[in-house]
Amino acid sequence: MWQDVLESQRGPEPPRLSVENATLLYEEADFNLLRSVASERRRTVNPGNHVTYMIDRNVNYTNVCTINCQFCSFYRPPGHEETYTQTYEQISARFAELEAVDGVRVLMQGGVNPDLPLKWYTDLIRFLRDAHPTIALDCFSPIEIEGIADVCSLTTLEVLAELKDAGMHGLPGGGAEMLVDDVRLDISPKKGSADNWLRVMQEAQSLGLTTSATNVIGFGESATHRVKHMDRVRELQDLAMKKG
Repeated sequence: MWQDVLESQRGPEPPRLSVENATLLYEEADFNLLRSVASERRRTVNPGNHVTYMIDRNVNYTNVCTINCQFCSFYRPPGHEETYTQTYEQISARFAELEAVDGVRVLMQGGVNPDLPLKWYTDLIRFLRDAHPTIALDCFSPIEIEGIADVCSLTTLEVLAELKDAGMHGLPGGGAEMLVDDVRLDISPKKGSADNWLRVMQEAQSLGLTTSATNVIGFGESATHRVKHMDRVRELQDLAMKKG
């Protein structure tokens, strides 16, 4: 029963939740009691009552994209009259707006634009590092990294190394959607498998780049699908921590 599973999570060293038990809690546990146990666990891992946050913003530098995700109303295919790719100066102006409110990080993403070479990206990163040295740059989701690699005939690891050398700090978690292929390959078949997304993130971590992962819900997925997504992220985190 869910009560037993939840009770097992109390104390300094609770057992690792399985996908099955996490799904049980997701579907059946009393919400307020679940929050209470989660808060207790948080205090064990991170003592004290301090909450931190950062001020950041998303910057979308282009809407040109060849991936055609079913749920996206943002992208425009190459050649469409509503496509755009911002200039370095336009992008910089959005960074300046963030600086004006004491912001510290930008998550910069766009479509998979087949007309932009690697040099466009590395020059952009260098330009932004020079103009906005206090802003952390988390740029280009794994599918964008793959797109750049295809354009310049390099591996994704080589592209990541070039971007890091230019001054990029990390990758945003966009494009994860649902890291369960039963769902993922139905809604975004051109984005490739969950393993592929995770592979690019693992490569980024191997270079010391920071990473994150989003989760988009509402595709008709089950609670188990949602928990499996989080489990895939947890597995990659385990690997990063072990190698770190």
